[in-house]
Amino acid sequence: MVLISIGFSIFIFKWLPKELFVSSFEAKVYNSGFYLLSLNPISANTPWDQWFTPFFLWATGLVSSPEDIVSILDFVNIVSGVSIVCFVTYRFHWSLGMCLGVLLASSPLFLIFKTWIGFSDPITFLLISFYMILFLSPIVYHWKWILLTLILFLGFSNHCFQFIVLVSIVGMVLFLEDKTRWKLLVYPSLTSALLYSIFLIFLFSTTDVVWNQTRVSVFSNMFGEEFVRMNVSEPILGTIGLFHGLWPIVLFLMYKRPVSFFVLLFCYLISMLTYDTNRVFAILSTPVFVLYLLEFWNHSKFFEKYLLISLGILSPVMITLYPLFYKWDGRIIYLQ
Repeated sequence: MVLISIGFSIFIFKWLPKELFVSSFEAKVYNSGFYLLSLNPISANTPWDQWFTPFFLWATGLVSSPEDIVSILDFVNIVSGVSIVCFVTYRFHWSLGMCLGVLLASSPLFLIFKTWIGFSDPITFLLISFYMILFLSPIVYHWKWILLTLILFLGFSNHCFQFIVLVSIVGMVLFLEDKTRWKLLVYPSLTSALLYSIFLIFLFSTTDVVWNQTRVSVFSNMFGEEFVRMNVSEPILGTIGLFHGLWPIVLFLMYKRPVSFFVLLFCYLISMLTYDTNRVFAILSTPVFVLYLLEFWNHSKFFEKYLLISLGILSPVMITLYPLFYKWDGRIIYLQ
């Protein structure tokens, strides 16, 4: 069944987002800077908190044009999706795995992947996917500790502040579901933080990479009038855009697992402090959504499980019923 799931998920993640999230040139956001960084990933222009994606692109040896970056990151997205689907198929049930594949491929996260081009988000999602898979896998404790430490270190290196928030939220969900997990949440985090601190010292002292406070400066600007301007505009469409076609299954999960409402609300409050509201919310909320889906499946009855799958099948259908969009800088950006 796992082999069938691999074939199914490769097809779904390669075909469905491309069909659902067709967008105009004006709707896309391009990060051209990563192309230049991928040619020389350790330089004075390298952001110290986001060096891993350019290094990864450079290490592949496949980047000779900006289009190559798009192809590589699209492949990373497929690997993330296939990994989750195969894990869920093997550890839970094939029907849940295939349903989750359809949900992810038609989710706002893959809308962002198809419209925000050349950013580090695909590798962030790949790493947090591996983190959740490893955490929930029946691996010997000390190996799990080592592997989780490695994943966290790469996550901090890929997008430090974003990954700290993301893994904190995921860790909170895992802890709330099973409080005996605290050692496996805390110890790898401490180990990876120590390794990352040592690495930063090495990076600053032996390369041209320099410290800057750009992230802190942008964050500090998001208070007061700017915060109000960003978040009072387009409240209805902004809310719809948080989940798009996933809303029926999200509401069902909130009803069955009320604590998920507060965790997702926390994700939204964090995204309100950024200009790219829907992008940040999609990155933070999708792993939470996956975890609560798995936890619900473990404790649900037969009828509830297949009601969940039925709602999941509605997702790609619903988002064909209206023009798709995302919210950025307080404005609604339509894909077409």
